[in-house]
Amino acid sequence: MVIDNHVHIGWFRDGYHSPKDVWNSLLAAGIDGVGVSSTTTCTELYKNVVREMREFSRIGGDKVHPILWLTPRMLKYKYPLPYMLHSRIRWDAVKIHSESHPEWVHNSMLLSAAVDVARQLAVPMVIHTGNKECCHAGIFKSIIEHNKDVTFVLAHGRPLNETIDIMSTCPNTYVDTAFMPTSDIKIFINEGFAERILFGTDAPINEAYFKNTSTTDYVARTILELYDSFGKETDKILSRCIYGQ
Repeated sequence: MVIDNHVHIGWFRDGYHSPKDVWNSLLAAGIDGVGVSSTTTCTELYKNVVREMREFSRIGGDKVHPILWLTPRMLKYKYPLPYMLHSRIRWDAVKIHSESHPEWVHNSMLLSAAVDVARQLAVPMVIHTGNKECCHAGIFKSIIEHNKDVTFVLAHGRPLNETIDIMSTCPNTYVDTAFMPTSDIKIFINEGFAERILFGTDAPINEAYFKNTSTTDYVARTILELYDSFGKETDKILSRCIYGQ
């Protein structure tokens, strides 16, 4: 089993990635299951997001693990969140992205409300981390430490040292490998976190950066690089999924 825990459908800056196209690209690369969120969420077009996720779930069935991408606006107004929660989609995780929505960093009450959604659904919370100041992993250390009953996934694991610090003190954390160099994955393994690494690719966002490489080729190459670097240990990383448990 190969699970890609970090996949997207919907609108992105390079165009529209339909559920069917993304699914077919991943299948061709050898992917058996996906954790997926919709980039269309950033347009706040909630009905479109639900439509995309229903289509993706219809195509992939129980191999699909829908991730509810939360926005500040979704929690501030009465309509959006109840609509998403009662959309007949089984959300297997929630997600925040402070590079897309910096308010998560500046509004602690709103951030706590997002964690409460994960708690209410009894699912993990995915946090985008990156090298920009607004999404450093370390920013979220306090909220993770104070919500030990919630599982957190530090997507991308950036910056590396801050992610390691959090994972060292917070056993309720995982990291996914989306756009992560194999050298960083090796460091996580050497630090003793091999059992808390989730395979992810960020597909098909790769197409915005590597325009001459298809998603199928990109994902397949990423898997091959893992086997070349870690041998049999790769099987455990590729098959691990904490969504929908």
